[in-house]
Amino acid sequence: MIDRYDWPGGTEAMLRFGPASGPVVVLALPPFEEANRTRTLMVSVLRQLADVGIGGVLPDLPGQDESLVATEDATLADWRAAFAACVATLPQPRFTASIRAGALVDGEADVQARWSLSPQTGAELLRELNRTARSAGTPDGVRPLGMTQGTSGYNRIPAQAGIQGQAEQRLAEQRNPGLLPAQEHGDGVREGAAGAAIEIAGNRIGLRLLDALAGADIGTPDRIVRLESDARAADRRLPYPPPWRRAEPDADPAVAQALAADITDWVRTWRAA
Repeated sequence: MIDRYDWPGGTEAMLRFGPASGPVVVLALPPFEEANRTRTLMVSVLRQLADVGIGGVLPDLPGQDESLVATEDATLADWRAAFAACVATLPQPRFTASIRAGALVDGEADVQARWSLSPQTGAELLRELNRTARSAGTPDGVRPLGMTQGTSGYNRIPAQAGIQGQAEQRLAEQRNPGLLPAQEHGDGVREGAAGAAIEIAGNRIGLRLLDALAGADIGTPDRIVRLESDARAADRRLPYPPPWRRAEPDADPAVAQALAADITDWVRTWRAA
């Protein structure tokens, strides 16, 4: 079912699955291209949760999916505020499930516990974005859009620095600490609420979002699931290739079933504790 939720910046859509009462799992997808590659899979997971009596919600976030907010105007603070507002509309007990950089979004939500598949920090997402830019044929990384000479330190950052280097240098400069990040660019160069943007494989991403990602962490999920190719600490490992690397979206039945079973057992164990 398609529903809507309100947050301080407006109204966004959300998909709802399963019963209206009882436990509910709210899903945070990774942003940009990885959302496109994992959405079909995770909708299948939410449907399987619904079959065993666990509700599911997949909210659109500002600047993502069907949101009317421009992608370049999206900020990490707005994503977090919108996700938390969506969760607050739902009955208890509430849980979150995130994939990759979706773990950057759900930390402010009022939930019983957080589950995450291969959580990704903001710095790791910046590196992914830089690789995406290079693989898309952008030579020497990327450069900001809509900036004029002398408007900010960005015109002095070499393209070879890539996305992460640009964001890190932006944070290090702090030329005018009395101004907010968006104000520092000045009204003359702002293309939207989030200021100038960088284009990466067709997505215009605001510099203010990149600034926030440079230092953004995932907090402490209560359960972390990883794939066998990932050697970092995890509560469980699954023997499947990364679904976010697929060239096309795919709801692999084996992967969907494994993820749904793990989330189901986790929710039931948490409630019984």
